[in-house]
Amino acid sequence: MRLDTGTPLTRLFSALVTILALLAFGFVAWKAFDVWRSDPAVEGIQDILQPKQ
Repeated sequence: MRLDTGTPLTRLFSALVTILALLAFGFVAWKAFDVWRSDPAVEGIQDILQPKQ
């Protein structure tokens, strides 16, 4: 059985959708990390976990 690979236009569209999905995921992950780092509770936890000098 032979699988149809699709037209070049279909493959281009599929590649663009994949790239856009990865970019959207990266943006959401970056914003989530940014929000997490700016949380005051995280700063307090980091102060507790750091050894006293």
